[in-house]
Amino acid sequence: MSHNRIFQIRSNPINKEDYIEESDFYGHWFIGSVADYVSSDCNREDDVRNLRDLLVNLRAARFGIDKSYAHISFVLMPNGKEAYFTKAYEDFVAARQKTMAMGLAEFASGSAFAKSVRIMNSSYNSEFEYYVSADEGEIITLDDFIRKAEIGKWYYIGGTLDYHY
Repeated sequence: MSHNRIFQIRSNPINKEDYIEESDFYGHWFIGSVADYVSSDCNREDDVRNLRDLLVNLRAARFGIDKSYAHISFVLMPNGKEAYFTKAYEDFVAARQKTMAMGLAEFASGSAFAKSVRIMNSSYNSEFEYYVSADEGEIITLDDFIRKAEIGKWYYIGGTLDYHY
């Protein structure tokens, strides 16, 4: 089993007293559906740095961070969605091609076919990667967030949480 992060991301700046907390997930659908548990035992500065590195290295976003790491924001670049999804799309297409080349015997036996379908599903929406607590507290994958995000709009990062799956 592994760990990953939940990032609180909103359309407006977030005050520290409004950061997401572990207790926000007590009885939440996320526990038992995706995660075994959620914990506040993580380092926000490191978490944000990892998210920033991911998005900046893909040339998907530009970040604004003050020296105290209190106010952190980012904006998706004009081709940010395409940049973010390039590798996942390539994996999806490769798996789709393998699936399309399979015959009835592979479909009937299931294993190779099921593996390709799993790869396509996880390429489209990675279930065990970063999650976002978005506006209104909705919990979605980072993939879903990027798809819904507006190009050129600034988004603000609040708290971060660890989740175990």
